[in-house]
Amino acid sequence: MSFFNTTTTLHHVTPLPSGVTFDAAVTKLQDHDLLIRLDPELAHYETLPSPDNAPQTKRYKVTDHMHTLPKGLWDTTVTFESLITNSKDGVEWVIKAPLGLLQTTTWRIVGVKELDEVDKEEGKHLKESEWALVEDVEIKGSRLLVGTVKGKCEGAWRGIHARFVGELTAGVH
Repeated sequence: MSFFNTTTTLHHVTPLPSGVTFDAAVTKLQDHDLLIRLDPELAHYETLPSPDNAPQTKRYKVTDHMHTLPKGLWDTTVTFESLITNSKDGVEWVIKAPLGLLQTTTWRIVGVKELDEVDKEEGKHLKESEWALVEDVEIKGSRLLVGTVKGKCEGAWRGIHARFVGELTAGVH
């Protein structure tokens, strides 16, 4: 049975504009409404009670529009459970989707000096920044679903990060 299941990981780094403070960036990351609304496929969401065993974790029922076939031949929605837990430097976001798909994402604000050389090469203009948004994603599930979700994540992360940076700099001149 494990032949049909797989795990994949993704790692993305985006420099934050100079002048953005660690506290301001973490505060924005921990704004769950903002974070959920960064999803370009979001239809709507609702807040659910926190899990009894993790009262610090916030729980949401999220519905996304999913364009499952090319050229909009068939549109549908997918509803899943999101669990978001604040951490000292960001958030951990666990998505429990239908058909056993499990996606765990950590979003952290990291000092550019703390990044390794690979991150520094991937994150353009890091020399001009003091802080970076680091996103690590682990996706587990059936090979077909993991491949589809990985493709969606890879296709959307730059826009999501850009929207986050835009929210950070809104009203700051």
